Amino acid sequence: MVTVDIFYAVCYGMLGLLGISWYIHVNKENAEARYYYLGRRDGWNMHRRMIENKVKTDEVFDYDKQN
Repeated sequence: MVTVDIFYAVCYGMLGLLGISWYIHVNKENAEARYYYLGRRDGWNMHRRMIENKVKTDEVFDYDKQN
């Protein structure tokens, strides 16, 4: 009787560890995907700002335009 109870305790413990490891794995994948796309967004925003800044400075230093 005691061995059966120990067996069930071990099985439930392993099931609990499996559930916890699955939860960590899923959240890790979601975090990696989230920060990957946040990094891409930041990169595109930086690129957009650089291009806008280049266009503004080209307009300022465009000596061919005689205003």
